[in-house]
Amino acid sequence: MLKFNYHSHTNYCDGIYTAEEMIKSAIEKGLCYYGVSSHAPLPFDTDWTMKNEDLNQYVDEVLYLKQKYENRITVLVGLEIDYLPDLESFSIKDESMSRIDYIIGSVHFLGKLNDSTRWTVDYDKKEFEKGIRESFDGDIMSAVKTYYKLIGDMAETIEPDIIAHLDLIKKNNFGNYFFDDSEVWYIETVRNCLETIASTKSIIEINTGGVARGFMTEFYPSDRILREVLAMKIPVTISSDAHTAENVAFGFDDVLVKLEDMGFEKIHYLTENGWQESDIRSLKWQ
Repeated sequence: MLKFNYHSHTNYCDGIYTAEEMIKSAIEKGLCYYGVSSHAPLPFDTDWTMKNEDLNQYVDEVLYLKQKYENRITVLVGLEIDYLPDLESFSIKDESMSRIDYIIGSVHFLGKLNDSTRWTVDYDKKEFEKGIRESFDGDIMSAVKTYYKLIGDMAETIEPDIIAHLDLIKKNNFGNYFFDDSEVWYIETVRNCLETIASTKSIIEINTGGVARGFMTEFYPSDRILREVLAMKIPVTISSDAHTAENVAFGFDDVLVKLEDMGFEKIHYLTENGWQESDIRSLKWQ
């Protein structure tokens, strides 16, 4: 049975467990392919990204574990890299990047607060309100449009293998508190973003992590967005965005059922020989 997950975090960043503990859990849950994708270093301090000085050690460790468990699971080395167009001069160590199997691209930062620190869109509701007020003069529509513009720009300029949690901007929007995702402006904004992604080779993940950690009641992206993804024939994969060992395959059964019900026929998975696709109906998850 074919099982896989490429979005997971370790104690090198904001994960709880070591890379080996995460890999052992993936083996126990029957995964065939497992990618470790810690948050890449940034040129400023955060409490959830890897330190630049740890990057080579991180890659060394995952490559060692790849060899150690090669008869039980295929381990791939990844990084989740934040798109920050104003920091194009910042580059991650070349010697480490040459050993990376794949890149996950994400947008967490959107503008700056009054104290010049960067606003992170997936903190709590209070911080989200502060960001809208201080970074966008209270204009939620402008903030949302900027977010999706950055996602599209990231797809065009970096063309990451996987685009993470596409509609992360909705995390604090329970009950349409900040914006109504059924309004025309929102739908068109997302559609424009998807059209850009469709012109690239990037794959969109269905991310179960928000539900796994109790932040969300639906996966990323929403069903409405997934229907657009299907219509545009953008390839998809499934990721759990695991920060704990028990969540390395969280919600995959539910995602497969959802995708098949919507009309998706193929799911993409990454091997040492590149991206492959499988019929959704042929996959049986435990």
